[in-house]
Amino acid sequence: MIFFSSVSLGYSFLEYFMNPLLLSFGDCFQVISKIRFTSYPWIDGYFLDWGCGFCGIIMSMFVVHFVFRFFALQRRGNLKYFEGWYFLCWLAIPICLGILWAAAVQTFLHGDSESSEYMRETLLENYNLNISDIVYVGVLYHKKLADGTTILNYHGIQGVCILGAIMNICFILIIYFGVLTYQRIKQLIMEGRSEYTRKLQKQLYQALVIQTIIPVFFMIVPLTIYFFSPLFHLGHPIIGDLATFSCAMYPVLDPLPVMFVIDNYRLAILEGIGCIKRQGEVNVNVTSTSAI
Repeated sequence: MIFFSSVSLGYSFLEYFMNPLLLSFGDCFQVISKIRFTSYPWIDGYFLDWGCGFCGIIMSMFVVHFVFRFFALQRRGNLKYFEGWYFLCWLAIPICLGILWAAAVQTFLHGDSESSEYMRETLLENYNLNISDIVYVGVLYHKKLADGTTILNYHGIQGVCILGAIMNICFILIIYFGVLTYQRIKQLIMEGRSEYTRKLQKQLYQALVIQTIIPVFFMIVPLTIYFFSPLFHLGHPIIGDLATFSCAMYPVLDPLPVMFVIDNYRLAILEGIGCIKRQGEVNVNVTSTSAI
């Protein structure tokens, strides 16, 4: 949870510092940021590249989170694989995928003269931005040659395919372990020996469903549409605006299911902000669910 919070804080800080614009227009998508280090614009470029890498970290963190949750619910001793050096290896997975994401952006999605000319007029008219004042990464899928013919930008498409592969692998694993966890929670609801245990398992199930929906519909789906719609000449500023909004809302929405669906957390929050008063101490043995 400390790692998850630290990544979310880093992601939020870069969002605030870079204030990126996700542009979708015609045949291209671009992630744009104003130049702040005017004497050293390459610094802004690195911030933008590695800021994009946070997307890879966040998506893969969800996979690790779902694996851990399933192992905890199995109660077969598999949590030993989240101890010692194993734990560091699990934390290394999101970091490595974030580095891969940033490297793909830096290698395949860097700016070029054709992209600059393609979006120069749109940026000036709609956003009052000059090309000389920004850094950007992205792809112009269809490039025009000197003779007027149009060719696909295969170099950029390679980079988009790498990012798409990371997103799809994370999506498949989230759904896979989400389904396994859902099936296990249904069993635990039936196995519950007390009303408290059955109620807790139902709340965990509800929180799981919502926490599965949030990354899918606020990260994976918007970014997939944002990446691939220009390939079919369907790029539109509204797509970029929605992707910007959804990615900014994700860190806010992600903890809410656990905070407000599970009674223990909800009551503690309401008590903390003064909405309710403490009713008294109740000691409950939750050893079997503490790992969850």
